[in-house]
Amino acid sequence: MGTGPQTVEFYGTAEVTVSSDEALALAELAKNLADVPVLDRTVERVVRCATELTAAEDGSVVLVRGAQRLEPLGASDEAAEQADAWQDRLHEGPCVSAAREHRSFLVRDVMQDDRWPRWGPIAADLGVRGAVSTCLSTRRRTVGMLNLYTSYPDRLDDADAARAQAVADHAAVAIDNMREESDLRRAMETRNVIGQAQGLLMERYELDARRAFEVLRRYSQDTNVKLRDVAEQLVETRKLPDDL
Repeated sequence: MGTGPQTVEFYGTAEVTVSSDEALALAELAKNLADVPVLDRTVERVVRCATELTAAEDGSVVLVRGAQRLEPLGASDEAAEQADAWQDRLHEGPCVSAAREHRSFLVRDVMQDDRWPRWGPIAADLGVRGAVSTCLSTRRRTVGMLNLYTSYPDRLDDADAARAQAVADHAAVAIDNMREESDLRRAMETRNVIGQAQGLLMERYELDARRAFEVLRRYSQDTNVKLRDVAEQLVETRKLPDDL
């Protein structure tokens, strides 16, 4: 690696210098993210950059939805994916704490850390002994979390946490923009398919648009099936359920 420090990153009270090679890697990441329009490939590059700059072997990115529900975007291996999933189920772990407190959490050894007594032993069984969770934050909000994992205790330190935060800072805006675009496309697709389903009901039963929508909504509520799914079923099969 290069020897000249380019910037100084902070984790807690620790001051960590970032070498010229590391600064170059971060700049390259920022440039690459601007050129990649696909969310899963963006996540893959973010995790790869983070693991290359730290002592972590694996990592993941999750979105934070609603009341801090974790939604997986991508993970480098199954252990990382399961470590995230158990945090979501237990509402406990460094990623959950980081999302709640909007700051980074470093776990040097899950078996010696009593902050998450249920998650720690499960993580160890998965082969995870150390972790860093840091926020993907823009000026507007916390978008999600970058999680890094290692199978060795005491391998991750303050410098790794600071470098993980630097990667997250470079990645947050790109991931947030892609998420918004994905949500917008999904909303437009939902509106279109519901409109098609309304049209079928209007033609079949001579209903107006308002009453056709009420029929779809009532069936959705009665069957506990999402409105979009009800509409998709109707559009795809052209058959109406008996009790619609």
